[in-house]
Amino acid sequence: MSQNDKPKAPPAKAADGNVDQIRDILFGGQMRDYERRFEELEERSRRENERNRGDLLKRIENLEALVKDQTERLAAQTKKADHEAKAAHADLQTQLERAQKALRQELSDIDDKHEHAGSSMRERLHKLATETADSIRGQQEELSSVIERMGHTLRDEKVAREELAGFFQEMALRLTRQFDLPKG
Repeated sequence: MSQNDKPKAPPAKAADGNVDQIRDILFGGQMRDYERRFEELEERSRRENERNRGDLLKRIENLEALVKDQTERLAAQTKKADHEAKAAHADLQTQLERAQKALRQELSDIDDKHEHAGSSMRERLHKLATETADSIRGQQEELSSVIERMGHTLRDEKVAREELAGFFQEMALRLTRQFDLPKG
């Protein structure tokens, strides 16, 4: 066999290597530029997401603090009003007990002094006792009315569930950019 008869290396492999080199020369710079741009875009997107997440967490923390503060304030008002109502009730109860005790003592003294005065005196004493009882009932009704008004006032000052739900719903729509504010 002569040297011309020797099998030659396939030219396809050399051509493939040359095509890759040519492709790298022609498009390599653009590909590196595209890769760099994609990396920058990914980094910018990641930073923006982290910043948005931080802003959202701050807003949620602020909202939680506001809700907690309002809840504590309402609880303190309710406790204060309840304490005041109980004190007023206890004071009225004490006054009523004193009035009843004084009335009993007065009735006992009058009964001892005027035992033999007759039925007209007993009718007048009975009338006085009835009026006192009516007065006591009137004062109790007035106290009940005051307590009820205070309860209504407290209910009016509390944040309603519907209002709080609407507030959270609006906040969610704003965060997802589904709620647009009017311009101007």
